[in-house]
Amino acid sequence: MYELIAKNKRKSWFVFFGMGLLLLSLGGLIGLLVEPTEGGFITGIVIASCVWAIQSLVAMTNGANVIMQGMDAQAITPDEDTVLHNVIEELSLSSGLPMPKIYVIDTPALNAFAAGIKPQKSIVAITRGLREKLTRQEMQAVMAHEMSHIYNRDVMYMTFASVMMCTIVIISNLLVRSFLWGGGRRSSNNKGGNGMGQLIIIAAVVLLAILAPLFAQLFYFSLSRKREYLADTMAVNFTRDPDSLANALMKISGDTEKFNPGKMAAAMCINKPVKAHKESLFSTHPPIQKRIEILRAMSMGTDYESYRAAYQQIMGKDDLPKGK
Repeated sequence: MYELIAKNKRKSWFVFFGMGLLLLSLGGLIGLLVEPTEGGFITGIVIASCVWAIQSLVAMTNGANVIMQGMDAQAITPDEDTVLHNVIEELSLSSGLPMPKIYVIDTPALNAFAAGIKPQKSIVAITRGLREKLTRQEMQAVMAHEMSHIYNRDVMYMTFASVMMCTIVIISNLLVRSFLWGGGRRSSNNKGGNGMGQLIIIAAVVLLAILAPLFAQLFYFSLSRKREYLADTMAVNFTRDPDSLANALMKISGDTEKFNPGKMAAAMCINKPVKAHKESLFSTHPPIQKRIEILRAMSMGTDYESYRAAYQQIMGKDDLPKGK
């Protein structure tokens, strides 16, 4: 299991590096658009890096609170919800993780998520609707899934990837606005080779401004989908109870309440918030019914290899990494 987590982290850094290249390319192009020289290109890269660094600093120092902003969430003390607090405390002991801060979000939607750059400053949150629907065993299974994301450092990578994706979107918008406000006028005033060079830059700007946010979202969502399977099996490993997690996911699958936790938290939820779109490359989560079937098929044990065997049986493929 530990080797599997290490492989997962290495893949995350690879995806993270790919998003970084997109970000720097966008910065360089906006620099060329403003000042079509080598100096302009370098200046654009520096500015893009600074924007990302500032946003990352905010995520590192106050990432969990930033995610909770805009939600009607309340931090829960042991006196306010003894059962929920005891469940998290038990999971903290079994996983070896520090006790996270606990929130309840005041919405009838059925969902939960975890956030935080490091375990010492992490949070777990559950919606009021889900808190009221679940038995103690089911709630323990759901919160074990969320604690697994903290244990695997998923929330750290997803927070940073989300910050980078937002930065790419911001810079893409700047590129388009720079083109509309100034690029077109400059290109019409340039003659000969310089004018042709400016037209090439503008064409590259428009193409990358359109494609970069799409590629960034593909990178971002590719981080989250396989992590849900790993968090499911880790939760079962913590609780030794795949049926309770399957029962909880079955209840969550019937949710019809709209829930908008924001882009940063959406990929961290136990199931994607209810929206109008269907499953696609841009889905943050694997199909919940398949997750339920895999958990139901775990008759040989509660370890990772048992989960892989059930996954292969249900999905008809063996693309989960081998663990030790």
